[in-house]
Amino acid sequence: MPNDSLASRRNSQTGSEASREGTMGKLLRVVLCGVVLILTASCLSAQGELYAPYRKTIGVARRIGDSLTSESGGASAVSIAVVHEGEMIFSQGFGLRDREAGLPVDRYTRFNMGSVSKTFTAAAILLLQQDGKLDLDDPVVDVLPGFSMADERYKDISVRMLLSHTSGMAGTNGLNGFTSKRDSNYLTETLRELGQSSLKHDPGAFSPYCNDGFTVAQAVVEYLTGIPFDRFLQERVFDPLQLEHTSAGFLSGEVNIAYAYEDKTTRLPLEFVNIMASGGLASTAEDLCRYALAVCSPTADTPTILDPGSIGEFTAEQRPEFDLEMDLGRLLTYGLGWDFVSWEPYRQQGVRVLGKTGGTLHYTTMLFALPESHSAVALICSGLVNPLVTTLPILDALLKETGSISSALDQTEQELLPEVPLPDDYASYEGYYGSDAGICRIEFDVESSSLREYTCTAASSEIIRIAQHKGNGIFEDASGVRVALRTMLGTPGVLVMNKHFNQANVRMTRLPELHDAPAHEFSEGTWLPENFTSYDLIMQPFHTALWSALPSYLVVTGESSIPYAITSASGTSMVLPSVRDQMSVRLVADGRLMVGAYRCIKTDDILPLVDGERIEVGVRRSSVWRSIQPHGTLSCKIPPGGRIIVLGSDYAMTYDSLYDDSPPSSLEVDGGYVAFIADAPVVFEPSW
Repeated sequence: MPNDSLASRRNSQTGSEASREGTMGKLLRVVLCGVVLILTASCLSAQGELYAPYRKTIGVARRIGDSLTSESGGASAVSIAVVHEGEMIFSQGFGLRDREAGLPVDRYTRFNMGSVSKTFTAAAILLLQQDGKLDLDDPVVDVLPGFSMADERYKDISVRMLLSHTSGMAGTNGLNGFTSKRDSNYLTETLRELGQSSLKHDPGAFSPYCNDGFTVAQAVVEYLTGIPFDRFLQERVFDPLQLEHTSAGFLSGEVNIAYAYEDKTTRLPLEFVNIMASGGLASTAEDLCRYALAVCSPTADTPTILDPGSIGEFTAEQRPEFDLEMDLGRLLTYGLGWDFVSWEPYRQQGVRVLGKTGGTLHYTTMLFALPESHSAVALICSGLVNPLVTTLPILDALLKETGSISSALDQTEQELLPEVPLPDDYASYEGYYGSDAGICRIEFDVESSSLREYTCTAASSEIIRIAQHKGNGIFEDASGVRVALRTMLGTPGVLVMNKHFNQANVRMTRLPELHDAPAHEFSEGTWLPENFTSYDLIMQPFHTALWSALPSYLVVTGESSIPYAITSASGTSMVLPSVRDQMSVRLVADGRLMVGAYRCIKTDDILPLVDGERIEVGVRRSSVWRSIQPHGTLSCKIPPGGRIIVLGSDYAMTYDSLYDDSPPSSLEVDGGYVAFIADAPVVFEPSW
């Protein structure tokens, strides 16, 4: 979406001097009234030590910020903010936002927030419900005419399911999701791809993480309001809540951005997240804390947009159908946009914690909200770190220092029997399983009452776990990891447990045993996208395999190996209800393979590169591939708007002009493939 309205509101993220003076004056008046506030990052060091109730919390936050931006840390720029009882008690930047210019991070430095954006989308939908334009339980087809999928069950998808990961959609349209410039066509292209996709489970049944649901929610907002999504957020969320440093992505001309770096040395292209409603917003740690306070537990002095009923809905757990019949609690208690609306061990001491993680190619975010104490903790950084593990110590310190929890939490493990016979239905759990990590096989040894888990490839399997049955279908291995066997809506599954709190998350489900696969045209090989663009930041090869052990399946490997049931000569269907980011896989004309929105050519069909040939790109397709023989050198001028990518024979990236300052000149290549890429008609003339 264009951000012209945002750009006109603020020429750059540094902000005007008048604006800053106004903010400083307001804070100074509050301090003079005896309320503890943090003024600026430079003030924090001097004043933080005076705030006895929060000294330990501030100390922990500073240690984390310093550690992350140290030479061995995982981030180049970090911002951390903490609100308690409605007041900002800490806000500080760490590291450098611009390493070339030596510019430090300050309170106004902006970062991509990633999936924390989902909570803003949920808030937008709740505003439409307050306006009487929809109800959360309305079918999407009733509020978004023209929405359709290649699966009749799509008519049962509700608006609520879009926001709670229960729609059954494949997961994420990755094509042009993360780019070096804004792609205003992403929403339209995603809806088009969904129109050719089926569901992986009945709507409402399971809750695998799903970005596409929020993209459809964005379409709902735009259709019902008649304005772009970014404008709606600006007018109905950012402006009313005084989130002066939050917007739909980075703005044209702004300078106070935390850039991302590879190994803290090489600046990476500025990242635009076109999966806008799911992960495309940009903000500061302070604004995120203010936002959490406003939408979860506003005080009398807090601007607000949601009425009490909407806040209750916003912070309530959204349970999928399979969970309603489970005897184990859920580790991730999804809310509307939230990863969890309660968290152990705090829940057992009466403290409610909501949380949302965010991660893009270049940025990491963690936001905690504590409604009862009007508190929030936000960490946002350029770099890839574990958001929950990194930020949790700050939250923990705040809760202990303010007396919200005791310093010694009950970590008692659920008592299990030493060893008991296998459950009567153990045989129904034997077989192959699919998960985010790949394909596994489960077997049982009756004599030792043990479960054996193997990780599998087409040619081999390797045992990775032996676990003893401890009762009630729960198994524990020698390292103390516990898994549980449960049948969920007729699907056998393996859940990984939090043994302290009797919680579990679905780890993998068993593949249906299919027989007599239909005659088909699928084959084994490697496939490269022909519709890859000059600005897409993710280049993903795909590998297809036909396993003798799974005769009715096509195994597609991208980031992980996913089995798809072969349903026709050119079609497949998804069979794993709990695995995120699957795709519609189908053969189309000219022997091309569609993997989601990626239109791929098989490497066997790629022509060899000929010295001096003229390669026209951007007419019928945006990417033209050529194979490269071993032991050669490649040189090529790159026309305006063009891009060149070179993959080694192992399909690893060896050169990308988007990241390299110079075109390939006598680039030594030991076999592989080269892509000539452009979005408008150009000609490449490589020498080889």
